[in-house]
Amino acid sequence: MRPVNLLPARYRPRTGGSGDSRSSYIALGALALLVLAVFGYVVSANQVSARNSEIAAVRQQITQAETQSVTLQGYGDFAGVKDARLAAVKSLATQRIDWERIFRELAHVLPERVWLTGFDAQAGAADGGGDIAPMLVLTGCAESHSRVADAMVRMRELHVAEDVELTQTAAGEDEDEAAGSSGGSSESACGGFYSFGVEVMMATPAPAPVDAEPDTVPASLGGGE
Repeated sequence: MRPVNLLPARYRPRTGGSGDSRSSYIALGALALLVLAVFGYVVSANQVSARNSEIAAVRQQITQAETQSVTLQGYGDFAGVKDARLAAVKSLATQRIDWERIFRELAHVLPERVWLTGFDAQAGAADGGGDIAPMLVLTGCAESHSRVADAMVRMRELHVAEDVELTQTAAGEDEDEAAGSSGGSSESACGGFYSFGVEVMMATPAPAPVDAEPDTVPASLGGGE
């Protein structure tokens, strides 16, 4: 026979059951989840704190860089002014007219029995107000018209010459006629030779590269080797 316990339930001894075991497991699982959640929160908080520290450090570096750039801006402006002035000086130096070379070349291109009595340089202004190329105004004496033409052709060999134009020419006078027309003396008269005037249109020198070698005068025009 199966024994029967007749004591009331409150007086009966407690015995383990499947329900209590399940409750214990559930409690342990909840506790584990809680621990994992706390651990994840702590790790996330630490990562956020580290990222915030890095952002603050980067912002501080940006601020320092901006402050340094403002401090060095004056030096940058000074360097720009220096470069601009150097460029202006180099431009003036490369675009200047080499008068010594022009005189030397004239001495070599003029044919025999042709000489100059006047030398002038002019520079006008264009209609728009800008500068135009300078111009040489030359007067001189020659033995004949053919000598004048020969001189004009040879003047085109000048390194700055773009065009040569004849402005005036006149036949020479006898010494008696020249003396009578000038009151007995004429320092600028060509005597029995022809007098002439020419204009040599000069090209404006182009800026030369900084590292370019200086332009030399050909040996045929009086330059060196």
